[in-house]
Amino acid sequence: MVPRRPIRGILCSLPVVAALFLSVPQLAKAQAWDLVWSDEFNGPPNTVPDAVKWGYDIGGGGWGNNEEEVYCAPGSNTAPCNTSMPNAFQDGGGNLIVQAVNSGGTWTSARMRTYPQINFQYGRIEARMKLPVGAGIWPAFWMLGSNFNNAAWPLCGEMDIMEWVPQYGPSVTSSTIHSPFSGGNGVGSRFSFPNGGRVDDGGYHTYGVIWSPNQAQFYRDDPAKPYFTITKANDISGDWVFNHPFFIILNLAIGGYFPGYSDKTTPNPAVMAVDYVRVYRSATAGVSGPFSVNAGGDVEGSFFADSNFAGGTPTSTTAAIDTSLIPAPVPPQAVYQTAREGAAKYSISGLVPGLTYNVQLHFAETHWSGPGQRRFNLSLNNKPVLNNFDIFATTGAEYKAIEESFTTTADPLSGSIVVSLTPGVSGEPAISGIVVSPVGNVSTTGRVLINAGAGEVGNFVSDVDYSGGNTSTTFSGIDMSLIAAPVPPQAVFQSERWGASTYTVGGFVPGTTHSVALYFAEFYWSSPGQRQFNVAINGNPVLTNFDIIGSAGAKNKAIQELFSAAADSSGKIVIKFTVGAADQPKISGIAVN
Repeated sequence: MVPRRPIRGILCSLPVVAALFLSVPQLAKAQAWDLVWSDEFNGPPNTVPDAVKWGYDIGGGGWGNNEEEVYCAPGSNTAPCNTSMPNAFQDGGGNLIVQAVNSGGTWTSARMRTYPQINFQYGRIEARMKLPVGAGIWPAFWMLGSNFNNAAWPLCGEMDIMEWVPQYGPSVTSSTIHSPFSGGNGVGSRFSFPNGGRVDDGGYHTYGVIWSPNQAQFYRDDPAKPYFTITKANDISGDWVFNHPFFIILNLAIGGYFPGYSDKTTPNPAVMAVDYVRVYRSATAGVSGPFSVNAGGDVEGSFFADSNFAGGTPTSTTAAIDTSLIPAPVPPQAVYQTAREGAAKYSISGLVPGLTYNVQLHFAETHWSGPGQRRFNLSLNNKPVLNNFDIFATTGAEYKAIEESFTTTADPLSGSIVVSLTPGVSGEPAISGIVVSPVGNVSTTGRVLINAGAGEVGNFVSDVDYSGGNTSTTFSGIDMSLIAAPVPPQAVFQSERWGASTYTVGGFVPGTTHSVALYFAEFYWSSPGQRQFNVAINGNPVLTNFDIIGSAGAKNKAIQELFSAAADSSGKIVIKFTVGAADQPKISGIAVN
């Protein structure tokens, strides 16, 4: 498939539901599954899909593939969109209708997605659908990496659960994955329905994937019989970028490089009917994580944009926050610079019923300048844990962060943890961040691998533990011949955090000695001397006016610098990048052993 640009246009930020982390076993057969999320599209006739679950990408411009359609959101009358010819609606018979309509020579259609309301990691994901056929028609049910804002396509990863184009014929669909090793070509397979079955059969067909760490199994109609399995170990010659959250997309495109173009035989309207979209968790599986939400704010490091809430209003500040009281790993500064204020409730669902979780609650007082002015209550699953909590009195200062940690059990029936904030004796409640992780599942000790400036790839976690700087990526190939084993994935060197920045990596035993590997690759400048910067570890200079090209010998060539450092009295190793003789500092990856 030809590359399609990830999301363009306005992203609709609507409250609620969950980011689901759903571990599944490696085999599809003999599995018991629990339904954890779905849309059955059972609304009245001509009603829009549930806005709590779905947002829309809008606009035209070809979408990177020279497509013909303009995507419209329900209710839009901005030409060529027209509410008298809706592109996405429920038919009253238990179906979602996504239709492409040609009016006056212009096609309109719909592209629906669960981002940012809901992100998924692992599980069985399927849709039961009846597809249109005809010249230029291109229906798709697919998933895109939720880190697409920080890791440009294809670094974010794409999983096409189902695609149909005219050249397949009416009995064939395909499943494909796209990542840095394959780009637009992808790695995939086609499925032919037996016994004359067609994609436009009145009985519909089910299209799905069973997604687990380092593996994806695609199926048609029967999840116990996957027709195409792809694994990190056996099938991928490059980087596996599918062990992180993704979101679901349903769209009906018209024309483009891949399917060819519409003509006078193309049905108008072209109608895709969807009976349901469902996400299952293995009945015997645990939940990976942690799930982290930036209350009142956008995606920051490993924190999701604000979601799963009801009530309250977002607030923000640009003032610097003192995080000296926060144990490692320290969230990004920006998490404490935003908050959700007022009576509010966060519902974290998709967890294992009855399992015990750590709940970390992050606060910083950025409005009041003295104690007693904001005092509020907080409960977990209706059990009070904070009574008349005073952020300022607890930290001793304005603009100073504090973390309160508790353990609680996910609801034995629903598998959810509900965080409720209610007013106390003064002011309004406020919270900056929430982290939920299984007890004993996550450790802050041991080897730490960070992919600076982008998302999870291989054993490297998404960019985290930083303050300051900006991000950038490249698709250029990187020469890694100078890198000593173990060699990071190429995608680590294809991203960067540039500008003055600091990484605070914690969770170590104070005074213990660790090796620190810093990974660099220059993909902007082409000559020595154009970028020179300084690096210090725990306040000790280790690189002065460091020149990546001067050290590596070429643009797009990776190099590593190795150091030894002792964790400070709080168990942290602080790596600081500052401006030197030319341009801005940058870093691609960090490994602390």
